[in-house]
Order: sequence, then C-alpha cells, then structure tokens
Amino acid sequence: MAKINPDASKFIDNYIEKLPNFSREIVQQIRNLIQQANNKVKEDWKWNIPIFQLNDMVCGFAGFKKHVSLTFFNGAAMKDMHTLFSKDCSSKNSRTIKINSIKDINEKQFLNYFKEAFLLSENGVKKEENKEEILIPKLLENALNKNKIAKQNFENMAYTYRKEYALHISDAKREVTKHKRLEKVIFNLEKNIKMHEKYQ
Repeated sequence: MAKINPDASKFIDNYIEKLPNFSREIVQQIRNLIQQANNKVKEDWKWNIPIFQLNDMVCGFAGFKKHVSLTFFNGAAMKDMHTLFSKDCSSKNSRTIKINSIKDINEKQFLNYFKEAFLLSENGVKKEENKEEILIPKLLENALNKNKIAKQNFENMAYTYRKEYALHISDAKREVTKHKRLEKVIFNLEKNIKMHEKYQ
C-alpha cells in the first residue's frame, strides 16, 4: 500500500464542508457506505480529492456543480451488477458512477459495489485473459505513432472503445474510405472522444 497522508481525514472533512449542500449530502452518504462496506478501509488524500485504500487505491469521489463522481480505480474488473457505471467516464482500468441527486443512491446497490471493489483489492485484481487481442490496422498504428496525444488517449480507453475504433478503420472496404475515417478517428482521439460520443 502506498504511503497514506496522516491528515487525510481532516482534509476530507474540510473538503466536504466546502461543497454545495446537494453534493455535501451525497458524499457524506458515500463516505458512510464505504466505511460500512469494509471496516479496514483507510482514508487518503490525493489529487485534492478523497481516496479510499485497502491493499491499493479502491475508490474516490469528487463533488462538482451539478453532480458527484464516484470512481472505482479497478472498475474494469468489476461486474457492474446494477449497470451503474457511466459510459462516458470509462478509462482502461477505472469506472465511474455519476450521482446527480441523493435519491440516486440505492444503499444496497452501492454497498454491493463497494464490497466487490474491496474484495478485488484484498484478492488482487485479475487481469482479463479471455478477451481477444485487438488487431490494430497498420494504418491506424502508424498514425497513432505520429500523434502522442491521440495515442495516449487511445491506449487509456477501455477495451471496447479501442476495438470500436480499430474495427471502424479495418471494416472500410476502400482505401479512400479508410483514410477518410482515419482522419476523423485521429481528430476524435486528440480530443479524447469515444466512438459512441461522436453521435451524441
């Protein structure tokens, strides 16, 4: 486990106190549920937000003007049994739940997520080995190697999003079409836009 900030709980108390009323109520309940889910959890303070650790960083939350984000750092290995993870906040390993109101919190469901996340931390996250390897078209690979920002965003995306972009290029039958698609793909990746987001 990484070194924990000894003043983390005080920082978290101050952080929560400064939040707007609606988000303060949400994060207070989240904090309580995290502690209910596992009495061995350690509170930490990183990147100016509350973080919760067991054997490693398990989850953290952040309050914004209109919502609260609850991020599970190894969420990609979780089952998402109640389909709470937001599709627009996924990265390669983490998954996030967006909470817009205290009414969005179903205590039983959230406890299920916290308990699963803590169990993964205790047992060690097992990397998925059953997913087929993504075949990156040479055209896309070459373009990514020439664009550091696009490549970094692509590599940080979840498996599904990377596969969508790879197939979008390889499925084109004509070379002209492939190059047109490639130009749009690199443009989207530079802005960290996922395949499904461009249609929203």
